[in-house]
Amino acid sequence: MNYTLTTIGLVISFLSLQAQNEDYYKSEITLGHDNDFLIAYTGTDRYYTYGLNGSFKWRSDQGSFFLKNNPNYKSHYTQIKANIEAYTPEYLSEGRVDPNEERPYAGWSYVNLSQNTAFTKSFTRFGVDIGILGPDSKAGEIQNWFHRQFTSDPELDGWDERQLDNQFGFNIRGLYGQDLWTSGLFNIYTTADVSIGNIYNHGRANMHFRFGNFAPIQYSVAHQNQLLAPKSQKEFFVDIGLGAKLAAFNATVQGDLFDNDDPFTVDEINSLIFNGYFGLCFMSKGFSTTLKYNLTTGTLDSSEVNRYASLILAQRF
Repeated sequence: MNYTLTTIGLVISFLSLQAQNEDYYKSEITLGHDNDFLIAYTGTDRYYTYGLNGSFKWRSDQGSFFLKNNPNYKSHYTQIKANIEAYTPEYLSEGRVDPNEERPYAGWSYVNLSQNTAFTKSFTRFGVDIGILGPDSKAGEIQNWFHRQFTSDPELDGWDERQLDNQFGFNIRGLYGQDLWTSGLFNIYTTADVSIGNIYNHGRANMHFRFGNFAPIQYSVAHQNQLLAPKSQKEFFVDIGLGAKLAAFNATVQGDLFDNDDPFTVDEINSLIFNGYFGLCFMSKGFSTTLKYNLTTGTLDSSEVNRYASLILAQRF
């Protein structure tokens, strides 16, 4: 009799767990693109000129010993992400190098592996970047191909003449997000992130404001946490952020951190860089998208402003 009751109890528990799991998607694919070309009145590529990325995420209900024993732990997912980024100075007509520009041409291609964890009113993301900075990143070839095929912009000579040398890149990244206050259709939250390695060394803090229909920040599309949201969750809101970054090193400008003999590098960068964005976010029935307009002050000249738009499309399944 006891054996029968135990078996029935296990079956009920299993079916209950399965039903609970069916309320959530298990995986997600995302595609993202950053580009100043997406801003209609921007006439030329400059500074952070484009980024391409794609990722695969998978949700796990089996947390580590640390997570399972944290009373605020809710859920987590793992992500693997491929990225290509390109950085250019302004250039002269017909794609010629401007001799008055200090910034070199730099391409950075890398893979990121990270884990995102949701807690009661916050989330964390920890990961590593591994890749190549330099001609082998293929960022220059992609930009010139895009100019040939889709725009009237010239091909850029600087990718051959002034691109930084190849070097291996490794970075450790951390991100923390904390919900602060919500009232009806309005929410305030904060984030802080840090990067340590031979490509970027910086720390950054941001304040964010959301208006509309939104999920708690640890489950929201605002920071690509929607895989942890229930299938029934819907979002449509405006997201605004303001912040500042303390920068110690940027290899896309300063070259090799340990052995720099590249003639196109710049010795010093601005240590304090301000940033902001305005965006629209949407999520429904497994599909989600974000479109953001970004502003950041210059890495070399604080009076310069870099503008670009970010578009991310995601499908959960």
